[in-house]
Amino acid sequence: MFHTLGRLIALKPGRLVAIWLAVAVIASVWAFSAEPLPPDEMGSFLPPENRYNVAVEMLGKAFPSMTSRSQIAIVGYRPEKVTEQDLEWLDRIARSAHESTERHILAGILSPQVVWFRPRLVSTDGQAAMAVINLTTNMISSASSVMVNELEATIARHRPPEGLQVELTSSAAIGRDYANATTRALHHTTWVTVIAVLAILILVYRSPVGALVPLISIGLSVYLTLVLLTFLEKYAGWEVSTMEHIFVIVIMFGAGVDYVLFWIARYRERLHFDPDLSEAATEATRHAGEAVFFSAITTMVGMCSLLTAELGPSRNSGMVLVVALTMALLAGLLLAPPIARMLGRALFWPGGATAPLRFAQRAIWPGVADLIVRHPMRTLLFGLLALSVPAALAMRMEPHFDSLLQLPEGTTSRRGYDIAESHFSRGQIYSTMLLFTFDEQPAPAPRLREASRRLRDRLLTLPGVEDVYSLDSPAGKNMSTGRRNPFGRLFTALTQSADSYYLSDQMPALRFEILINEPPFSISAMKLVERVDEIAREWGAQVTAQGRQAQVHLSGLTPYIMAVRDVSGRDQRRVMIVATIAIAAIVLVLIRDLPLTLFMVFATLLTYGATLKLTEEFFAHVMGLSGIDWKVRLIVFVIVVAVGQDYNIFLVSRLMEERRHAGLAEAVRRAVISTGSVISSCGIIMAATLGSLWAGKLSLLQQVGFALALGILIDTYFVRPILIPSFFLTVRQRLLKRESLMPEE
Repeated sequence: MFHTLGRLIALKPGRLVAIWLAVAVIASVWAFSAEPLPPDEMGSFLPPENRYNVAVEMLGKAFPSMTSRSQIAIVGYRPEKVTEQDLEWLDRIARSAHESTERHILAGILSPQVVWFRPRLVSTDGQAAMAVINLTTNMISSASSVMVNELEATIARHRPPEGLQVELTSSAAIGRDYANATTRALHHTTWVTVIAVLAILILVYRSPVGALVPLISIGLSVYLTLVLLTFLEKYAGWEVSTMEHIFVIVIMFGAGVDYVLFWIARYRERLHFDPDLSEAATEATRHAGEAVFFSAITTMVGMCSLLTAELGPSRNSGMVLVVALTMALLAGLLLAPPIARMLGRALFWPGGATAPLRFAQRAIWPGVADLIVRHPMRTLLFGLLALSVPAALAMRMEPHFDSLLQLPEGTTSRRGYDIAESHFSRGQIYSTMLLFTFDEQPAPAPRLREASRRLRDRLLTLPGVEDVYSLDSPAGKNMSTGRRNPFGRLFTALTQSADSYYLSDQMPALRFEILINEPPFSISAMKLVERVDEIAREWGAQVTAQGRQAQVHLSGLTPYIMAVRDVSGRDQRRVMIVATIAIAAIVLVLIRDLPLTLFMVFATLLTYGATLKLTEEFFAHVMGLSGIDWKVRLIVFVIVVAVGQDYNIFLVSRLMEERRHAGLAEAVRRAVISTGSVISSCGIIMAATLGSLWAGKLSLLQQVGFALALGILIDTYFVRPILIPSFFLTVRQRLLKRESLMPEE
């Protein structure tokens, strides 16, 4: 197959290039004429049957105005204390949200003008107040972002009273600012990627023409991929985020340019022995094409393991990246080689195809090869020890979930959060909803109010629980009906009018709202909510024991993060198992050597573990963070394990080829020297493209970019040139020695 493809590239390169240009024209016409995608009304990234989704669904049925998947908090701040005019303005702006949207994503509002909400929505120092808008859409969705934008436009039209600082925060505003920051990151990352790849290619080829061939080829395939993904969003219902666009660009430029480099390296090598351009193109495709194809397939299979994930974004990333890698492979085999063939010897201008070998080819890689051949066992043991120590320490790492750290300074959601945190309890805008649903009404209202008080009092004994709003105390602990309060009977009457906020008139259900004085994303907040869950289940069990079935539901930002933590943990284990087995199976079919296959996969897993630990150490001791984001683990695993096998396959393919013409030690030496420069160049390009994520200025992208660049460099400069050859030589030498000691029959 690859010989036939090589002949096609050698003899009819113009036709292949013309097909690509025709496809590009058609794609451009469609892209410019297609209508923009409407805002999505994304519900939840979690599986439908997840406990959190069930809780939100039940809350929506029992208390339609209090349910939310995200919120917008309009925060007002006045140093000399907010006025009644300020509170009226906040109420008016919040209520105007009902008029500014036609997307039916509003669930209800909490206004400081409502008497039982005022104690919680106006700070005790009187300097800050807020109104809260509940949304039915996820915090990171375009529908929520549109709602935040419309609210900002409303505020701009109806300016706040003089001297009142107004900011938008809470989950939906954070999601909007995060989306905006991600869009900026897309532009920054794209330009940094292109410039970095071009600079490295010029250094590698020492030819502007040779540098432009892979850049133009993969650049065109990236454009076509982005158009194709838009088409799939519009007509196939795919969900493709800006973050996935970023990874499409860096992965395609990294992997795609690598594919082109391997073909051109073999093409140039062939021209050293045979000046016939057509024959060189045919032979380069026959030898390099097979290795490129199977390397790409291995990477795609690794990405396909994401399809087994339960989290929606992880599954979507798997589909999107498989499409991207397919296009990169097509460009690496069917676009760049024909362009190179059409350019003839101008491809290597001004140095020519037979330019002298670089210093690395003349000195560095021969020195590495000689070290491996002389001391394979020592080299192997040293290498394994160097990777095993940080990899073992990585098993004790705890992921972090603080998404606020990912927001750049200066955003309205960050400013609003800072105001809220300074004047309210930490849990005020990220309260936790506790919902009990019953098969029938559990007790008359007076008895239920008393039972509610007992549960509320018990929850307030938990360290970290700031306040609890409930049927017996809708305004919190400072104005509980079970205690003396300054409003006496009047407040008691008003409290009873708030019953519908806590005792559902839609179904037998009772609601509590819990304020936790811990950052909502923190591990301490999650542990506290777990304790709340335990106490609630005990209370529910007592009700159930009285003959009425009680179900416990928890919703809010902290329970949502807890659900994401649990699901992502299962996804991590499942993807690691599926990807490892699938990649090992493909490598085994390709190289037909079980011990070497197992070692290649094992070495890559060690690389992953060491990369995670070293990344955590860097961000903890250099960047001053408490840990690395939970999403880093899965992203880094899939890319390092899948892409890392590319270089191993290229090396082993060449090693097997050399083994047919030379002895064991000489074959290893030749393979290391011949692939050293090209694989190291590919590794630098891949590390540079992945490392360009740092330019996005988001904490998540910086962590992922650093980890991926580090992992690829470890694989390229340590695992591939040292561990794999030394293992191969050690095992094969022992086998040969054992065979030589066996008696002849």
